Amino acid sequence: MNLPKLKQVLTDPDEFISNRQLKALSLELLLLIPMPGIEGSPLDPGDIMEVVLRAAAGTTSVNGVTTNTEETPNREPVMDWLHTLQKDPMLDAVNDILATLAMTVLDRHRSRTVCIDFMDNPFHGNPSSDGEIRRMSARDGTTQCHRYCTAFVIAQGKPLTLAVEPVAGEDSKADAVERLLARVETYPFEIDRILMDRDAYVGKLIGVLRESAPPVFPVKTGKASIRKKLSVTASYMTEETICEGKEHEQTFPMAVNVTYQNGDRGKSGVKATGYAAYGLEDRTPTQVATIYNKRSQIEKSYEKFREARAVTTTPSTTIRLFYVGVGFLLEQLWLVLQWAVLARPRRGGRALPVEFTFGDAFLHGVVRELDRDLGWKEKHRTNGTGLPPGCDHGLG
Repeated sequence: MNLPKLKQVLTDPDEFISNRQLKALSLELLLLIPMPGIEGSPLDPGDIMEVVLRAAAGTTSVNGVTTNTEETPNREPVMDWLHTLQKDPMLDAVNDILATLAMTVLDRHRSRTVCIDFMDNPFHGNPSSDGEIRRMSARDGTTQCHRYCTAFVIAQGKPLTLAVEPVAGEDSKADAVERLLARVETYPFEIDRILMDRDAYVGKLIGVLRESAPPVFPVKTGKASIRKKLSVTASYMTEETICEGKEHEQTFPMAVNVTYQNGDRGKSGVKATGYAAYGLEDRTPTQVATIYNKRSQIEKSYEKFREARAVTTTPSTTIRLFYVGVGFLLEQLWLVLQWAVLARPRRGGRALPVEFTFGDAFLHGVVRELDRDLGWKEKHRTNGTGLPPGCDHGLG
């Protein structure tokens, strides 16, 4: 993966990093994504990626960019180019770039805790195929979504994205996680455990996770035996079995962690939470809960990612997946730059810059440069007639 501009900035940074450099580094990443394009077209991938980058950094659409700029092509040729993206090569490139960025700041000799999650991207409109759509709880006025499986690792206090995998309508969660872990296992470090939410509470999926590393996840409370084990006032370790007598039967160590809610979020009294605690049989329930709570930073990562997600109404799942990949790539680039070249070295770890925020500093800087380069229109269309006759008497 050849990233000469990024390598120069990370290994021999100047005293300052400019908005123009942020734009150049962002485009350097995006131009590694293969886009066949249209033979004989006067455009090139750089023309298209500038429009996509402006749409992502401004959380707007390709149409919003091409309509409000003077130096970009119309929407139609840009979308024609985007429709030449091929899903598998594009997805492989996005994951390869994520891996390259992550490994610039990860110690490959350390084992890592990997966090896995499912992310739903609401979909409005008519899909090209019913098989691509998943159902979710009503959000943003729809129950339709495109679903993605993501893997993260917490490093330098930040969630770095390791891999992204789409989950088609016919996919089981176990299938998606298996593909995702196949990507993560190409990283040059050992996985010591996997943290996941209650989606992991499926016999087949637990088996897939265990093939890579011991999983830790909260249990669901619908089963009578689990409700009984959670009806306690003191923490303890026990065991539980899922899918008894079936193909994917699993017996797991279960940590029951009891806490007291003293008005937290308007709640009070005893709260018991059960965790499947593979590989943590020698830990206390409180220690198991503390380990699991590390994955809470994933939500912060999603918040950042959504600040760099281009808006679209296209039914193309490939283009939508591409926009998702662009959002994660921009967030990952920001995290790497923030830690590697802007954080101040000090005893006990680097001091992260508080002013180099993702939205206000990084994305806004990219937008400013692109607006200048693309000729963002600062003028607005008038009616061409002005005041009707007889209404100008107040001007003297």
